[in-house]
Amino acid sequence: MPAGPDASPLSGISAFPELLAQALSSRFKTNNIQEEKHMKNLISTLVVSTLFAVSVNADHRLSDLRLRTYDKRPVSVSLNERLYQSAGNALLIEAIQPGRHHLKVWTFRHHPHHYMGERVLLYNGIIDVPASSEVRAMITRDRRLRINEIIPLFAPAPFDPYYGPYPVPAPVPAPGPWGTLPLCMQDAEFDALLSTLQQQGFESTRMTIARQAIRQHGAVSTAQVADLMNLMSFESSRLELAKFAYAYCIDPGRYFQLYNEFSFDSSVQELSAYIDRHS
Repeated sequence: MPAGPDASPLSGISAFPELLAQALSSRFKTNNIQEEKHMKNLISTLVVSTLFAVSVNADHRLSDLRLRTYDKRPVSVSLNERLYQSAGNALLIEAIQPGRHHLKVWTFRHHPHHYMGERVLLYNGIIDVPASSEVRAMITRDRRLRINEIIPLFAPAPFDPYYGPYPVPAPVPAPGPWGTLPLCMQDAEFDALLSTLQQQGFESTRMTIARQAIRQHGAVSTAQVADLMNLMSFESSRLELAKFAYAYCIDPGRYFQLYNEFSFDSSVQELSAYIDRHS
């Protein structure tokens, strides 16, 4: 309706918001289905774009290092001149760039003038760290660095441009000729075994307990056999244990790594011949 002669010049402007609201309301009512569909498509696009950006930009190359000594003594570690101190039997260093790093490892022995004990250098050398992995390493009895296991930390999920990333089902162990292969002892159980062996004063007792534990559990890894061998003082005992454990090993393809645990070539040759006869 036109404004009367007495109407204020601003009355038309003040009525504009109400007219605009009515027009928008009418438009939304007539196009409700189309607008709702458009908004859903827009939100889906934004969500997929965000997930894709996070997936692309996240840094999954960093790795972790879990380090201990063969007898699980407290250690002090320098990685690229940065110091770390273990609070227990093992030391975990997280978020390591992949590549070659300078590693030093010390332990402590009692000293009358040092509260923490005298620091003793166990290892000074290089460690190669792969990308996106947990590296489990150990300083052996003869002060060498041994990589026991490398565990992948990240496997990128398949990406669907319409639905985004979706979970990948966990791999199922392939059954062997006698069914699914048994799992080796878990860390806590194996640590308890090592602690029990360390408390025994006679090597014959340690050997009996080690053989009994392997037989009862029914499965052991190469890395675990190496740890058990490190608790034996005599070369003959280490060779005997390696032969016995071979029948229970879940990764016999790595058994050659045990050759590093011997001091004499004759022991290496004897274990190698034993493996050939029983493979």
